Amino acid sequence: MAYHSTSGTADNTNDFLVKLKDFLTTVVGWTLHDDGSAEPDPYHVLKSVGESGIEDIYLQFINDANTDRIVVRGSLFWDATAHAGVKEAFHNSYTYIRTVDASQFLYWFFADLDHVLVVTKVAATYYGHYSGLINRFWSGAVAVTQIAVSPGSDVLLQVNDASIFTVDRYYLIKDDSGIERVQITAVDTGVTPNTVTVVNLANAYAVGAKIGEDPQPVIIGRYQSPGSFYALNKFDGWSSTTGQAGSSAAAHGNFQNASNPDKRYGLLTMFPWLVAHTSSAYKELRGELIEVYAIGSGAADSEDVLDMSGATYRIFNISGPGWCAVKE
Repeated sequence: MAYHSTSGTADNTNDFLVKLKDFLTTVVGWTLHDDGSAEPDPYHVLKSVGESGIEDIYLQFINDANTDRIVVRGSLFWDATAHAGVKEAFHNSYTYIRTVDASQFLYWFFADLDHVLVVTKVAATYYGHYSGLINRFWSGAVAVTQIAVSPGSDVLLQVNDASIFTVDRYYLIKDDSGIERVQITAVDTGVTPNTVTVVNLANAYAVGAKIGEDPQPVIIGRYQSPGSFYALNKFDGWSSTTGQAGSSAAAHGNFQNASNPDKRYGLLTMFPWLVAHTSSAYKELRGELIEVYAIGSGAADSEDVLDMSGATYRIFNISGPGWCAVKE
């Protein structure tokens, strides 16, 4: 996995927006999908196919009329001609990166083709923001439809690879305009192209639609990440911009300070941040954040670097989640 990090000083919010765009496109390898830098509320939409090459990640970063922030939104698809997102995920009050409009501030960027984690320092306070894919607990494998399909019952779909499916199991199907949950009742890998049959299809889907256990598990974090977020989808699709809410919690059981480091061998333990939807209507433990960990408060000072078996991690006491270690 190609993982990158950098740090520096932004002159103001707009300078920060440019620096973030440049880092993700020229260093990490994201694509500038829509350039709205000349708009009254300047924005950039960045696209990535992920480290696997089969993902669909669209993140919009906006310097809007709100003070001291870069708003972040995600979408199922971004139409660069209409300059509009399809089935977006965001919250007007929470999904942003904390910045300063009128003076300099420090920043740290950590990213690969799957996600980006931003830390900013405003006065003496560190703020985190995480957006992009998670390390999903379900399979990321997808089959791609070979022909367009219409709504109906017992719908036969031609796909490039039906071997990833299990009869009677549920999956998500998505394209650039829609997403829904389907149940597969038949699989045929003996024909070319392979076929699968679904019980019911509520919407039409274009050639190139993807079907899998958990396609596009993109989350848009709040300004105090790791913590609460809004996902692009849940187990049965998309309902609204904030209709797929969730939260991250460190997997330490409040024992992080028992290993910061421990007394036996001076060892430090880093704990993953788990990702879950906790609403009773769509609850599930879905995965974990990528390369960000919870640690105890005595491990180091903010901005220090830990060397863990040859890999280095930058330490921050982030407003909200507390002490975190982020891979450099």
